[in-house]
Amino acid sequence: MTQATVPALATASPATLSRRTATVIAAVVGLIAAVVLSRMTRRQEGPSWLNLHVQQHAQDSYHWITQNTGRNWALDAIKSIGTGINWLEKRALSLLRVLHWTGVIALVFVIGYMRAGLRTAVLAALTMLCIGLCGFWDLTMITLAIMLVAVVLAMLIGVPLGVWAGLSDPAERRIRPVLDTAQVLPAYVYLIPCVAFFGIGVPAAIIATLVFAVAPAVRLTSLGLRQVPVVSTEVGRSFGSTGRQLLGKVQLPLARKTVLLGLNQVIMMAFGIVVIASQIGTGDVGNQVLGGLQHLDARLAFSAGFCIVFAAIALDRITTGERRANRRGSTKIWVVDRRRMWIACLAVVVVAAVAGVVLGVEDFPSWRIGIGSGAKSAIDWLNQNVRSGVPIIGGTGSINDVLTRDVLDPIRGVLQSAAWWLVVVFFGLVGYYSSGWRLALLCSGAFLGIAAMNNWDLAMDTLSQVLVAVTISLALAIPIGIWSGRSRWVESALRPFLDTAQVLPQFVYLVPVVFLFRVGRIPGIIAAVIYALPPGIRLVSLGLKEVAFAPREAAISFGATPRQELLKVQLPLAFRSIMLGINQVILMVLATVIIAGLIGGGPLGLDALGGVTKPNLKMGDGVAAGVSIVLLAMVLDRLTQAWGNRSAPENRKS
Repeated sequence: MTQATVPALATASPATLSRRTATVIAAVVGLIAAVVLSRMTRRQEGPSWLNLHVQQHAQDSYHWITQNTGRNWALDAIKSIGTGINWLEKRALSLLRVLHWTGVIALVFVIGYMRAGLRTAVLAALTMLCIGLCGFWDLTMITLAIMLVAVVLAMLIGVPLGVWAGLSDPAERRIRPVLDTAQVLPAYVYLIPCVAFFGIGVPAAIIATLVFAVAPAVRLTSLGLRQVPVVSTEVGRSFGSTGRQLLGKVQLPLARKTVLLGLNQVIMMAFGIVVIASQIGTGDVGNQVLGGLQHLDARLAFSAGFCIVFAAIALDRITTGERRANRRGSTKIWVVDRRRMWIACLAVVVVAAVAGVVLGVEDFPSWRIGIGSGAKSAIDWLNQNVRSGVPIIGGTGSINDVLTRDVLDPIRGVLQSAAWWLVVVFFGLVGYYSSGWRLALLCSGAFLGIAAMNNWDLAMDTLSQVLVAVTISLALAIPIGIWSGRSRWVESALRPFLDTAQVLPQFVYLVPVVFLFRVGRIPGIIAAVIYALPPGIRLVSLGLKEVAFAPREAAISFGATPRQELLKVQLPLAFRSIMLGINQVILMVLATVIIAGLIGGGPLGLDALGGVTKPNLKMGDGVAAGVSIVLLAMVLDRLTQAWGNRSAPENRKS
């Protein structure tokens, strides 16, 4: 290792720092100028000439769709798709009901045993048993039926598209923008057009879930194929394999783990939105969670919420588990061939289902565990001892008041009191200093589009909540991620909490928070912070761990302290991963803040919810809110991507 290695690392940052400093100074000066000019100018929510009257056009379009269904061939074709999806859901639900609770639990046990062994099988079966003990077995089966149809359709669409993208660079370039857009959009945005074309009910929920969940299937299938070693494909070609044989016999088997990870991610993302979709008349367990939140019924909300958690954990474990091979490389239980083992396991499922009928226990017995009662008692104690707090120290109620009065309201006041054109110019300048004119035009155009939606104040209110939630999330995620990246025992201690947090659907985060804080914006922000922390912590920790040991060793050999090693070597080289973590935090915060409209949190979320639940009256407002949400997400996503990409090459050169 040359002596110039560490000086290069130490001196690579001045140019980077000077540019970043110039960007920060320009942004601060622009913000101050915007605030000063906004006080000197007459405030306008938006010029009349810019109003596109989207609300009225969208409402008229919805009424036209409802009036012409049955008269227009295109609308009839869309309706027939909805009818087919509804038929599939009914068949899936019938299958689950035919198996009864005994057969379903046996099926989960068998799949877990075949995939990952006895421990995973027992855990998955126990979590499914807990669903019945909570008292919501039938409603959870409706959720699982919707999930089953959506996940199967997502894999049937996503895997072929992923194969196409994995084998063709032009195809990958065409598909990538669509996938990026699909993952940036918050869940409510999918529901609005689905309700418009398919009406309120199960088909709209499944279509929205399908669109939201198909992206990871495509991405991970493509990634798995691209990670197949070149040597393996060359060997296949040298033996005269055709393209189809090479794909079926070599590439897909070697990409199997990545494709299964895609299945797991499809299931987890589908859980996230299928619960939200319960608001449009699916009649599943998600409705019970929503009812508990709206009526502040802790027993109902927690019991139904735990059912969703148990189902998510069971499906997560049986899709991510993998059998360990013994020393000879074979799996321990494969004493008989695979086909006979599967036949035997399916026979166990059938026997369990028949036994339920013979024993007269088709319906889940009246056994119950007091999760809801215990949760209500805990919430009552927390309200008396934590929400109210003690003198001087205060409690969650005091935190709610301070954040609202001293943080949220001032930021919202600045954004709403500023003239609309100043905000447009400010974000245009941030985009220019981040990546040039193209990003500047995109940022300015996005905020012009928000002004054209005629809901500027609502968008600025939502933006203020996003900024506060992102700031709190990053203030926690970055230090914890650094701590985890530099300490194995911290990483091991955090792993179960992070795994659990990523399994839970985002809707469930609202349940405990709403009972500790008053209904309003603060519970939504706290839930967003909890939801956004895991990816932020993981990516910061991953970035630090992936820094090569050679530059760290060089820094240590030149007498660098641990703090200097962190600040001068690890953080600069991990900057891209850290920026990716910031990007993911922003997107997850935005998604959860919008969902917080259910509990009085988000203005745009409330309008979007109205478009979903009351389309006859609020479809226009929902469409305008959805477009505004997309534009906000697009600006924040592109800015953080630009910051990460801008610094990455400089770090690599260093």
